[in-house]
Amino acid sequence: MRQMDAATFRQVKANLFPPALPSVEPWDSFPWHYDGSKQCDSWKRQSSQALAIDVFGSLKMAKQDERDLVLAAVTRFLRLPEGVPWDVDLEWMDRANRLKETRAKTQIDAVARSPKSLLFFECKFTETDGGTCSQTTPLRKGDHKGKVQCNGSYSYQTNPVNGEKGSCALTGKGIRYWDVIPSIFLFNPKANYADCPFAGPWFQWMRNLTLCCEIAHDEQLKPAFVITYADSPKLAFPAQLQSMEWEKFTAALRPEAITFTTMSFQSLIELARTALAAAGRDPMLWNDLRGWVDQKIKAVTG
Repeated sequence: MRQMDAATFRQVKANLFPPALPSVEPWDSFPWHYDGSKQCDSWKRQSSQALAIDVFGSLKMAKQDERDLVLAAVTRFLRLPEGVPWDVDLEWMDRANRLKETRAKTQIDAVARSPKSLLFFECKFTETDGGTCSQTTPLRKGDHKGKVQCNGSYSYQTNPVNGEKGSCALTGKGIRYWDVIPSIFLFNPKANYADCPFAGPWFQWMRNLTLCCEIAHDEQLKPAFVITYADSPKLAFPAQLQSMEWEKFTAALRPEAITFTTMSFQSLIELARTALAAAGRDPMLWNDLRGWVDQKIKAVTG
Protein backbone atom coordinates (compact mmCIF):
# COMPACT_ATOMS: atom_id res chain seq x y z
CA MET A 1 0.00 0.00 0.00
CA ARG A 2 1.42 3.39 -1.01
CA GLN A 3 2.04 5.92 1.75
CA MET A 4 0.10 9.15 1.22
CA ASP A 5 2.10 12.32 1.79
CA ALA A 6 0.87 14.91 4.27
CA ALA A 7 -0.23 17.45 1.64
CA THR A 8 -2.29 14.88 -0.28
CA PHE A 9 -3.79 13.62 2.99
CA ARG A 10 -5.05 17.12 3.79
CA GLN A 11 -6.47 17.54 0.29
CA VAL A 12 -8.27 14.18 0.31
CA LYS A 13 -9.63 14.76 3.80
CA ALA A 14 -11.02 18.14 2.75
CA ASN A 15 -12.79 16.48 -0.20
CA LEU A 16 -14.72 14.00 1.96
CA PHE A 17 -17.99 14.54 3.81
CA PRO A 18 -16.80 14.82 7.44
CA PRO A 19 -19.20 12.24 8.99
CA ALA A 20 -17.94 9.70 6.43
CA LEU A 21 -14.26 10.10 7.35
CA PRO A 22 -14.15 7.21 9.88
CA SER A 23 -15.26 4.82 7.13
CA VAL A 24 -11.82 4.92 5.49
CA GLU A 25 -9.87 4.10 8.64
CA PRO A 26 -7.19 2.89 8.89
CA TRP A 27 -6.35 5.59 6.37
CA ASP A 28 -2.98 4.23 5.22
CA SER A 29 -4.37 0.80 4.34
CA PHE A 30 -7.49 2.02 2.55
CA PRO A 31 -7.33 1.21 -1.21
CA TRP A 32 -7.24 4.75 -2.55
CA HIS A 33 -7.46 5.38 -6.29
CA TYR A 34 -4.24 6.34 -8.07
CA ASP A 35 -3.76 7.97 -11.46
CA GLY A 36 -1.36 7.02 -14.23
CA SER A 37 1.43 8.87 -12.41
CA LYS A 38 0.82 6.71 -9.34
CA GLN A 39 -0.49 9.66 -7.38
CA CYS A 40 -3.66 9.46 -5.30
CA ASP A 41 -6.32 11.50 -7.10
CA SER A 42 -9.19 11.22 -4.62
CA TRP A 43 -8.61 14.85 -3.63
CA LYS A 44 -10.08 16.03 -6.93
CA ARG A 45 -13.61 17.37 -6.78
CA GLN A 46 -14.58 15.08 -9.67
CA SER A 47 -13.29 11.95 -7.91
CA SER A 48 -15.93 9.23 -8.08
CA GLN A 49 -14.19 7.44 -5.20
CA ALA A 50 -14.57 10.49 -2.98
CA LEU A 51 -18.24 10.84 -3.94
CA ALA A 52 -18.82 7.15 -3.18
CA ILE A 53 -17.19 7.59 0.24
CA ASP A 54 -19.31 10.68 0.92
CA VAL A 55 -22.52 8.69 0.47
CA PHE A 56 -21.74 5.07 1.26
CA GLY A 57 -19.20 5.97 3.93
CA SER A 58 -21.96 7.92 5.65
CA LEU A 59 -24.21 4.87 5.37
CA LYS A 60 -21.48 2.63 6.75
CA MET A 61 -20.94 4.90 9.75
CA ALA A 62 -24.64 5.41 10.50
CA LYS A 63 -26.12 3.76 13.58
CA GLN A 64 -27.18 0.19 12.90
CA ASP A 65 -30.92 0.88 13.12
CA GLU A 66 -30.65 3.88 10.81
CA ARG A 67 -28.56 1.95 8.30
CA ASP A 68 -31.16 -0.83 8.41
CA LEU A 69 -33.97 1.66 7.76
CA VAL A 70 -32.22 3.16 4.76
CA LEU A 71 -31.26 -0.16 3.19
CA ALA A 72 -34.73 -1.56 3.87
CA ALA A 73 -36.05 1.28 1.73
CA VAL A 74 -33.50 0.43 -0.98
CA THR A 75 -34.45 -3.25 -0.96
CA ARG A 76 -38.14 -2.36 -1.24
CA PHE A 77 -37.30 -0.16 -4.22
CA LEU A 78 -35.37 -3.07 -5.75
CA ARG A 79 -38.11 -5.57 -4.80
CA LEU A 80 -35.66 -7.77 -2.91
CA PRO A 81 -36.37 -9.70 0.29
CA GLU A 82 -35.95 -7.59 3.40
CA GLY A 83 -33.81 -8.65 6.32
CA VAL A 84 -31.53 -7.19 8.97
CA PRO A 85 -28.88 -6.39 10.03
CA TRP A 86 -27.15 -4.68 7.12
CA ASP A 87 -23.38 -4.27 6.80
CA VAL A 88 -21.64 -1.93 4.35
CA ASP A 89 -18.09 -2.21 3.00
CA LEU A 90 -16.17 0.17 0.75
CA GLU A 91 -13.76 -0.81 -2.04
CA TRP A 92 -14.60 -4.45 -1.45
CA MET A 93 -12.85 -7.43 -3.08
CA ASP A 94 -13.68 -11.13 -2.92
CA ARG A 95 -10.90 -12.62 -0.83
CA ALA A 96 -11.92 -16.10 -1.95
CA ASN A 97 -11.39 -14.95 -5.57
CA ARG A 98 -14.25 -17.08 -6.84
CA LEU A 99 -13.81 -15.85 -10.41
CA LYS A 100 -10.12 -16.83 -10.34
CA GLU A 101 -9.01 -13.38 -11.44
CA THR A 102 -5.26 -13.05 -11.79
CA ARG A 103 -3.78 -9.54 -11.73
CA ALA A 104 -6.43 -6.81 -11.35
CA LYS A 105 -9.20 -8.27 -9.21
CA THR A 106 -12.67 -6.77 -9.38
CA GLN A 107 -13.06 -4.09 -6.71
CA ILE A 108 -16.56 -2.94 -5.81
CA ASP A 109 -17.09 0.68 -4.75
CA ALA A 110 -19.63 -0.30 -2.09
CA VAL A 111 -21.21 -3.57 -0.99
CA ALA A 112 -24.22 -3.92 1.29
CA ARG A 113 -25.10 -7.31 2.72
CA SER A 114 -27.98 -8.63 4.83
CA PRO A 115 -28.93 -12.21 5.77
CA LYS A 116 -31.10 -12.28 2.63
CA SER A 117 -29.66 -9.92 0.01
CA LEU A 118 -26.39 -8.79 -1.55
CA LEU A 119 -26.13 -5.34 -3.15
CA PHE A 120 -23.21 -4.18 -5.31
CA PHE A 121 -22.88 -0.45 -6.01
CA GLU A 122 -20.63 0.90 -8.76
CA CYS A 123 -20.27 4.69 -8.59
CA LYS A 124 -19.79 7.13 -11.45
CA PHE A 125 -19.27 10.88 -11.45
CA THR A 126 -17.64 12.42 -14.52
CA GLU A 127 -16.92 9.10 -16.24
CA THR A 128 -18.60 8.58 -19.59
CA ASP A 129 -19.07 4.80 -19.36
CA GLY A 130 -17.62 1.61 -17.90
CA GLY A 131 -14.03 0.40 -18.16
CA THR A 132 -12.92 -1.72 -21.12
CA CYS A 133 -11.07 -5.02 -21.42
CA SER A 134 -7.29 -4.69 -21.35
CA GLN A 135 -6.64 -7.71 -23.59
CA THR A 136 -7.18 -5.71 -26.79
CA THR A 137 -4.64 -3.06 -25.74
CA PRO A 138 -0.97 -3.46 -26.75
CA LEU A 139 1.29 -4.37 -23.84
CA ARG A 140 3.33 -1.37 -22.74
CA LYS A 141 6.38 -3.12 -21.35
CA GLY A 142 8.18 -6.44 -20.98
CA ASP A 143 9.33 -9.03 -23.49
CA HIS A 144 6.02 -8.86 -25.35
CA LYS A 145 5.78 -5.08 -25.51
CA GLY A 146 3.43 -3.95 -28.31
CA LYS A 147 1.63 -7.29 -28.65
CA VAL A 148 -2.15 -7.53 -28.37
CA GLN A 149 -3.51 -10.59 -26.58
CA CYS A 150 -6.98 -10.54 -28.20
CA ASN A 151 -8.15 -9.31 -31.60
CA GLY A 152 -11.41 -7.96 -30.18
CA SER A 153 -13.62 -10.82 -31.33
CA TYR A 154 -15.04 -13.69 -29.33
CA SER A 155 -13.80 -16.43 -31.67
CA TYR A 156 -11.12 -19.09 -31.76
CA GLN A 157 -7.70 -17.48 -31.77
CA THR A 158 -4.23 -17.81 -30.29
CA ASN A 159 -2.90 -15.44 -27.68
CA PRO A 160 0.55 -14.46 -29.04
CA VAL A 161 1.86 -13.79 -25.54
CA ASN A 162 1.22 -17.14 -23.84
CA GLY A 163 0.24 -19.35 -26.78
CA GLU A 164 -3.16 -20.22 -25.27
CA LYS A 165 -5.91 -21.00 -27.79
CA GLY A 166 -9.60 -20.21 -27.34
CA SER A 167 -12.32 -17.63 -27.80
CA CYS A 168 -11.33 -15.45 -24.83
CA ALA A 169 -7.83 -14.55 -23.72
CA LEU A 170 -9.02 -14.21 -20.12
CA THR A 171 -10.56 -17.70 -20.17
CA GLY A 172 -7.18 -18.93 -21.37
CA LYS A 173 -5.69 -17.49 -18.18
CA GLY A 174 -8.16 -19.44 -16.03
CA ILE A 175 -10.47 -16.51 -15.29
CA ARG A 176 -14.06 -17.73 -14.95
CA TYR A 177 -16.13 -14.90 -16.46
CA TRP A 178 -17.47 -17.05 -19.29
CA ASP A 179 -18.44 -19.77 -16.83
CA VAL A 180 -20.94 -17.34 -15.30
CA ILE A 181 -21.85 -15.09 -18.26
CA PRO A 182 -24.42 -17.49 -19.83
CA SER A 183 -26.49 -17.48 -16.62
CA ILE A 184 -26.70 -13.65 -16.70
CA PHE A 185 -26.51 -12.69 -20.39
CA LEU A 186 -28.16 -13.99 -23.55
CA PHE A 187 -24.82 -15.05 -25.02
CA ASN A 188 -23.77 -18.55 -26.00
CA PRO A 189 -20.19 -19.34 -24.94
CA LYS A 190 -19.93 -21.82 -27.84
CA ALA A 191 -20.91 -19.23 -30.48
CA ASN A 192 -18.67 -16.79 -32.31
CA TYR A 193 -19.10 -13.01 -32.01
CA ALA A 194 -17.22 -10.89 -34.53
CA ASP A 195 -17.18 -8.12 -31.95
CA CYS A 196 -16.81 -9.48 -28.43
CA PRO A 197 -19.66 -7.95 -26.40
CA PHE A 198 -17.24 -7.36 -23.51
CA ALA A 199 -14.29 -5.84 -25.32
CA GLY A 200 -15.64 -2.34 -24.68
CA PRO A 201 -17.42 -0.59 -21.78
CA TRP A 202 -19.69 -3.54 -21.08
CA PHE A 203 -16.62 -5.25 -19.62
CA GLN A 204 -16.80 -3.46 -16.27
CA TRP A 205 -20.52 -4.11 -15.85
CA MET A 206 -20.00 -7.78 -16.74
CA ARG A 207 -17.32 -8.17 -14.07
CA ASN A 208 -19.55 -6.65 -11.41
CA LEU A 209 -22.57 -8.70 -12.44
CA THR A 210 -20.75 -12.03 -12.63
CA LEU A 211 -19.05 -11.54 -9.27
CA CYS A 212 -22.26 -10.45 -7.56
CA CYS A 213 -24.16 -13.45 -8.92
CA GLU A 214 -21.43 -15.91 -8.08
CA ILE A 215 -21.17 -14.76 -4.46
CA ALA A 216 -24.94 -14.56 -4.02
CA HIS A 217 -25.30 -18.08 -5.39
CA ASP A 218 -22.64 -19.43 -3.04
CA GLU A 219 -24.12 -17.68 -0.02
CA GLN A 220 -27.79 -18.19 -0.95
CA LEU A 221 -28.56 -14.48 -1.18
CA LYS A 222 -30.63 -12.47 -3.63
CA PRO A 223 -28.28 -10.35 -5.76
CA ALA A 224 -28.62 -6.81 -7.07
CA PHE A 225 -26.21 -4.59 -8.96
CA VAL A 226 -26.83 -0.83 -8.87
CA ILE A 227 -24.90 1.77 -10.83
CA THR A 228 -25.03 4.94 -8.76
CA TYR A 229 -24.26 8.14 -10.63
CA ALA A 230 -24.21 11.91 -10.24
CA ASP A 231 -27.22 13.27 -12.07
CA SER A 232 -26.75 16.48 -14.02
CA PRO A 233 -27.57 17.51 -17.61
CA LYS A 234 -23.95 18.66 -17.84
CA LEU A 235 -22.51 15.21 -17.11
CA ALA A 236 -21.97 12.48 -19.70
CA PHE A 237 -23.04 9.38 -17.81
CA PRO A 238 -26.74 10.26 -17.36
CA ALA A 239 -26.93 10.83 -21.14
CA GLN A 240 -25.32 7.44 -21.72
CA LEU A 241 -28.20 5.82 -19.85
CA GLN A 242 -30.57 7.14 -22.54
CA SER A 243 -28.50 5.83 -25.44
CA MET A 244 -29.21 2.99 -27.87
CA GLU A 245 -26.04 1.29 -26.66
CA TRP A 246 -27.37 1.22 -23.10
CA GLU A 247 -30.69 -0.15 -24.32
CA LYS A 248 -28.78 -2.86 -26.18
CA PHE A 249 -26.84 -3.74 -23.03
CA THR A 250 -29.89 -4.08 -20.80
CA ALA A 251 -31.66 -6.13 -23.48
CA ALA A 252 -28.80 -8.64 -23.36
CA LEU A 253 -29.40 -9.40 -19.67
CA ARG A 254 -31.47 -12.21 -18.21
CA PRO A 255 -33.72 -10.28 -15.79
CA GLU A 256 -34.43 -13.35 -13.68
CA ALA A 257 -30.72 -13.79 -12.89
CA ILE A 258 -30.07 -10.56 -11.00
CA THR A 259 -31.76 -7.27 -10.19
CA PHE A 260 -29.99 -4.58 -12.18
CA THR A 261 -30.76 -0.87 -12.13
CA THR A 262 -29.30 2.62 -12.04
CA MET A 263 -29.94 5.20 -9.33
CA SER A 264 -28.61 8.71 -8.93
CA PHE A 265 -26.83 9.71 -5.74
CA GLN A 266 -29.48 12.37 -5.31
CA SER A 267 -32.29 9.79 -5.50
CA LEU A 268 -30.53 7.52 -3.03
CA ILE A 269 -30.10 10.36 -0.56
CA GLU A 270 -33.76 11.35 -0.95
CA LEU A 271 -34.79 7.72 -0.38
CA ALA A 272 -32.74 7.71 2.84
CA ARG A 273 -34.19 11.02 4.04
CA THR A 274 -37.75 9.87 3.39
CA ALA A 275 -37.23 6.51 5.11
CA LEU A 276 -35.77 8.08 8.22
CA ALA A 277 -38.40 10.79 8.44
CA ALA A 278 -41.19 8.20 8.04
CA ALA A 279 -39.72 6.28 10.97
CA GLY A 280 -39.62 9.41 13.13
CA ARG A 281 -35.82 9.72 12.90
CA ASP A 282 -33.96 12.96 12.39
CA PRO A 283 -32.60 13.01 8.81
CA MET A 284 -30.24 15.92 9.56
CA LEU A 285 -27.09 14.07 8.46
CA TRP A 286 -28.72 13.16 5.14
CA ASN A 287 -29.94 16.72 4.73
CA ASP A 288 -26.36 17.89 5.14
CA LEU A 289 -25.12 15.18 2.80
CA ARG A 290 -27.62 16.28 0.16
CA GLY A 291 -26.19 19.80 0.31
CA TRP A 292 -22.62 18.49 0.22
CA VAL A 293 -23.28 16.31 -2.85
CA ASP A 294 -25.22 19.06 -4.64
CA GLN A 295 -22.39 21.53 -4.05
CA LYS A 296 -19.78 19.04 -5.28
CA ILE A 297 -21.71 18.35 -8.49
CA LYS A 298 -22.24 22.07 -9.02
CA ALA A 299 -18.52 22.76 -8.51
CA VAL A 300 -17.60 20.14 -11.12
CA THR A 301 -20.22 21.06 -13.72
CA GLY A 302 -20.08 24.81 -13.26
